[in-house]
Amino acid sequence: MDFLREVISSLTPSREEYSRIDSILALLKSRIKINSAIVELGGSASKDTWLKGNHDIDVYVKFNIRKYKDKDISKLLGNELKKHFKLRKLHGSRDYYQIEKDNYTIEIIPIIDINHVNESLNITDISPFHCKYVKKYSKSKEIRLAKSFCKTSGCYGAESYISGFSGYALEILTIHYGSFLNLVRNIAKWQQHTQIGNKKFIKKLNLSKTTGPLILLDPVDNNRNAAAALSNEKYNKFIKTCNDLLKKPSKEFFIEKVFDETSF
Repeated sequence: MDFLREVISSLTPSREEYSRIDSILALLKSRIKINSAIVELGGSASKDTWLKGNHDIDVYVKFNIRKYKDKDISKLLGNELKKHFKLRKLHGSRDYYQIEKDNYTIEIIPIIDINHVNESLNITDISPFHCKYVKKYSKSKEIRLAKSFCKTSGCYGAESYISGFSGYALEILTIHYGSFLNLVRNIAKWQQHTQIGNKKFIKKLNLSKTTGPLILLDPVDNNRNAAAALSNEKYNKFIKTCNDLLKKPSKEFFIEKVFDETSF
């Protein structure tokens, strides 16, 4: 599949995009002044697995565990942010914030700064460990192919209205299989139920985390199935799409279909 080189090039962010993210991060660091708190890039931008044209950025504000363990860090962050930005409060396992800057949507997430996963007070506290894990393997090109392929197939996104693969799940899978092509070849052979990870830890997972078609043990947190949100529909659809690519390779599998009302 020689065309994959061309696809990779089209998915890689430009220097201007990298520069814009650096500028936005520098701005946030200059504005967010909370004692013993660190502002750092998170998510796919930190891992260098984001796709060209993606204007969503995650930023972590890491609060010192000794000083803020019993504090409402969401409220503290919100009070600081509203001094400088028009923001939107979003509700999650811990409330976080969203701002718009230079056509970018930036989610600013308060977390407790921990040294070990078992110190976490909230699932979001583990996020920096996900970044470190992915960055260790230097698979940016392969992961971008996997994300674009999954996105075009309509199977990308762990939100409840999609029930597909999260970006992190695809990162784990690509690292596990070693390359995009190995990922596709192996997924094409998946059966009705697949387990990936240490079987000893999988057996200990809470039953609610093992009801889906794929158990993908989080390599930084053995108590978590990174694919728990995946539905049978999206699981089977992605297996079929992998088979379709192998049968008839084409870069069309990486080009999103845009709905055009004028064509009707």
